[in-house]
Amino acid sequence: MPAEDADDAAPSTRERILEAAREALFEKGLEADIHTVIERAGVGTGTLYRHFSGKQALYRIVALELVNRTRDEFLEIAAHVSDARECVSRTMELGFRNLQDYGQLAIEVFAGVHPPEYADLYDRSALEAFFRALIERGIHQGHFRKDIDVEHAVGVWFALTAPSVLGRLLGRRSVEEIARSTTRFFLSGLAGD
Repeated sequence: MPAEDADDAAPSTRERILEAAREALFEKGLEADIHTVIERAGVGTGTLYRHFSGKQALYRIVALELVNRTRDEFLEIAAHVSDARECVSRTMELGFRNLQDYGQLAIEVFAGVHPPEYADLYDRSALEAFFRALIERGIHQGHFRKDIDVEHAVGVWFALTAPSVLGRLLGRRSVEEIARSTTRFFLSGLAGD
């Protein structure tokens, strides 16, 4: 392979910094030390600040990546999967995959325990409306009970998938096991007898 092709295959400095930030945020969340990121990326402080205006700007990019991926996949699921039960199952799987892929950052972003400057990352009311629409779809399809209190079901959905609680289960179960058990539990409550 010619030398220039090898250089093209190597991650850019910016991508190395982003990957180091993803790792640090996975482990420590938004409290991750910027010096850990610099060390892992193998760059100097000046190099980091040439690519990003500061720690918060870098961390917001990774957090927005998480939020945008989640939103895009939720919309893809809702648009292409007609069965509400399957939509609920896939959106729950995605939430658990976020926990697996983004660790502590996912916990802080989706549990709302982040610093105030991260509060605008996603619109919680839009997420609630999305969940409400999936439950209502299931009622209309005859999969879920007609007497369900939809607002309560949305609240339970958030409680069941609270990353801060589920993060503790990861030491004892795989993400797949947690997702399957939680989804089965939630869907059986929606379906009733």
